[in-house]
Amino acid sequence: MINMNKYSNNFDFASDETCQNIFKPFIESEMSELKSYDDKRPEGITYIFHEHAQRVANNMRSTCLHMGLSEIVANNMYWAILPHDIGKKNLPLDVWDKEEKPSGNLKKFRRTHTLLGAQIVQEYFPDIDHPFKDLMIDIMANHHEQMDGGGTHNIEPEQLSMPVRLAAIVEAYDGWRIWRPHYEDRDISIPAVIKRMREEKGADIFDMDLFESFAEMKMMEYDAGL
Repeated sequence: MINMNKYSNNFDFASDETCQNIFKPFIESEMSELKSYDDKRPEGITYIFHEHAQRVANNMRSTCLHMGLSEIVANNMYWAILPHDIGKKNLPLDVWDKEEKPSGNLKKFRRTHTLLGAQIVQEYFPDIDHPFKDLMIDIMANHHEQMDGGGTHNIEPEQLSMPVRLAAIVEAYDGWRIWRPHYEDRDISIPAVIKRMREEKGADIFDMDLFESFAEMKMMEYDAGL
């Protein structure tokens, strides 16, 4: 298991010159392009990728702080996960926004966005060796992996870093909180989504120690009316 601090605690995104001068402008540009991609999708859609990414990044920061990790780690993780879905803009528009639940083949094709995003980073920065780049690519490529090894790339759990394990939880939560036509009358309230993740998915999909920390944070926000 890779300790979260190995990826997140050996630099400070807010003050690191490479992060501020190279990676931050890159992320901001990619997020702007993802918004432009969203703008080409049909009117009335609910699952808007750049908005999803921003919520995921905010939840990641809040979860890290709730877990007792430092502001530096929380901010590093915020920026690392923010661009996790940029590979989606390299897929055809017509693969999204179906009324029916996506089939196995369609779902598999959509999930290629994970490696497409990592490829974008590698092509932009082939000669840069930096822990933030490693962290960003790790999350980008592997945020749909599962603890039973049945994720997008069939990676075994012992090979999944702690940042990826947490990213998988935070990212999945937001995806299930946004209503889509095939959800029909499914309850997508915060308590209902947390319950579904815990009881229907559980340890086969998620690192449950990290999940319970995330769930506690979200339920505290819910109880506070946030």
